[in-house]
Formats: sequence, structure tokens, C-alpha cells
Amino acid sequence: MENTIGILHIRDDSEQSDNIGLLINRALNEQSYSLIEITEKKQIGLLDGLVINLEKSSDYVKAMQWLIDLQEDHPLFIWILNGDSDSELTKLYPHLSKNSVIEIISSDQGFEMLGTVIKNALNYKNQLLNRGRPKKASDDHFLDPSKLSLVVHDKIIALTRKEFKIIELLYENIGNVVTYDEINEVIYGATTGEALEKYRVANFIFHIRNKLKEQTYFEIEIIRTKGYLLTYSKNERFSFKNTSEKVLQ
Repeated sequence: MENTIGILHIRDDSEQSDNIGLLINRALNEQSYSLIEITEKKQIGLLDGLVINLEKSSDYVKAMQWLIDLQEDHPLFIWILNGDSDSELTKLYPHLSKNSVIEIISSDQGFEMLGTVIKNALNYKNQLLNRGRPKKASDDHFLDPSKLSLVVHDKIIALTRKEFKIIELLYENIGNVVTYDEINEVIYGATTGEALEKYRVANFIFHIRNKLKEQTYFEIEIIRTKGYLLTYSKNERFSFKNTSEKVLQ
């Protein structure tokens, strides 16, 4: 299983950015890890862990804003590489995200220490995942709750936390209609039957359907006045029918 680690450089003009990426790669030193540079928030859904590189005290407020934005939708291992060990602000970071594990690593501890901490955390995570749901190499599609994503033929479709709850409900009821009320209850925990709830659900479905355009295996059908139906796409059904006919011949 390959683990994807993101590195976020708070300072765009940093001269150390390239060197730090190389040093982290060298510390990991395994084919099962890949390191990507994070430049926008939509990349976060693809990650197993995130390294935030802080060089100066002026970086800390921006880092705090990133953590606040990520706390709802993206549970992650987050390692903050701290260049200023005297800053009191770093003590606040672990309290900013209820869904992530945040660890402060002082720059003077060295990148070998950072590499070890990353490996230990992700090895532990992978052990839990393998224990809970062993994935077969033959799986064409599955939900990955650790990354809040739908995986279809090795294509990873990243979702927000609420989008993932919706697709999980549809996925578990594939071929059956899921009502507006059922979806609303999964998102908000209760339903009043008001028109606004249908609008909110429709808005979530709109964004999910746009993301599903990245693959051709599933599609969401709109069942007027009732709700939504997750089905195999027309191309997939046609392919399955042809395969079945050949087997019967």
C-alpha cells in the first residue's frame, strides 16, 4: 500500500522548500511512500499525512488558518516542522483539529526523526485498516474512509466528510432509491421535511455527480420527488451484459 505524504510550505518564497522536500524523501527512503507539494486545499483529500513547514513566526497564523479549514473534512496525521521552538502559538495547534492527530517536530530534531515518526504513524494506521477490511487486489471499487474517497479502478475520487456520508449511504443501497429524508438524516442527524432540506441535499448531490465524472463505473440517477439512486453506468451495464452473453454461449 502506497502512502501519500503532502508537504505544505507556508512561505511561497522560501529558498529551503526544495531542500526540505529532498531531505524528507531521503528520510522516508522507501518505495511505499510518495511526497507531493500542496498548493491548494482540494489536494488534501488524497493524503495519508501532511507535513507543514514553518520557518518564521510570521508563518504561524497562516498555518493556523489551514488547520481550522481542514478540521471538519479531512482527518489526517499532521506533522508541523517548527523552525522557531520558542513560539507559544504552536501549543495551540493540537487543539485546532478534532479529527486529526497533530504533532510538533522541532527542526533541530532532524529529518531522520521526522521520517521515523511518519513511518510509525502510517504503519499503525495501515495495520488498523488491514485488520478492519482486507482489500483484495481484484476489487474494482471500494470506499476508503481513511481518505474520505471512492476508489474506482485505482482512480481516487476525493470527497468532503458530508459527501462521503452520502455516497456511503448510496453505495450501501446500490440499485435502491435513497430518499431525501434518509440522506438529510445522515448529514444532519434529524429531518423536518422542509423544502430547504431538499435543496441542501440536491446541492450536495450536484457536487458529488460532478466528481463522479472522473470515472465511468457509477452514476447517480435522480428519482423525482423521492430521492436518488446509485447505479452502474450504462456503459458498465452494457459491458456486463455482453460478458454474460459470451459466457452463456
